[in-house]
Amino acid sequence: MLSTKPAPGEEAALSYRNLRAIIGYVGLTLPAVLLIAGAADGHLESSISAYYYTKVGNVFTGSLCVIGVFLVAYRLAQWAVDNIATTLAGICALGVAFFHCAPQNATPSQLGLADVHLTCAAALFILLGAISLFIFPQDVPAGQEWRSHCYRGLGALIWLSIILMPVLSALAGSFYDGNHVFFILETVCVLAFAVSFILKGHGQLANPAFAGVAAAPGLPLTRVPSSVTDITDITDVADTGQPTRP
Repeated sequence: MLSTKPAPGEEAALSYRNLRAIIGYVGLTLPAVLLIAGAADGHLESSISAYYYTKVGNVFTGSLCVIGVFLVAYRLAQWAVDNIATTLAGICALGVAFFHCAPQNATPSQLGLADVHLTCAAALFILLGAISLFIFPQDVPAGQEWRSHCYRGLGALIWLSIILMPVLSALAGSFYDGNHVFFILETVCVLAFAVSFILKGHGQLANPAFAGVAAAPGLPLTRVPSSVTDITDITDVADTGQPTRP
């Protein structure tokens, strides 16, 4: 008879954690693929979004779709501020994917779509920065405070890059346009978000109880007793504050 239990890789907690890591890995590889493609063509685009009009346009769109869908899906079942922020970030990522930046000699309608694209991109980076700054540090386990510092540093880096984009464009327009500064700052944002999600997805691998918190997201990590040795114990801990098994 077929077992009715989920496959080992399909535990809710593991899937929840792995989705975060996958989001990060997709973000981490996107700038590298675009840079390699640009180097092969002998031309680097002015922004990540501009690669939509190159031969790797499908890579750009597909990566944004994967990130967007995963951001929407992996916390959709829980109604909380952090889940709302993640869902909105996913919607913005899909907006970046489907509303494209303006090409050369753009028509008025294309310029209008480009405004939507820029709005979605700005909102996406702001939300991702906020997630790293304020949400990820909230459930860092005791003894791993360095994670909080990493999340906040990465979130601050995202927000700093967002601020520098218009500031540098206004103060040093020719240098900004001639040295791909916008592309560099976009890449910094993407890499910072990616590292943050990878770090969050691979948090405290040695402790099975940590992985199980995803099954009970309302439970603070500080309440998970050291006696919890199995992911299935998390349900009992979430309800009573103590595991039913020693």
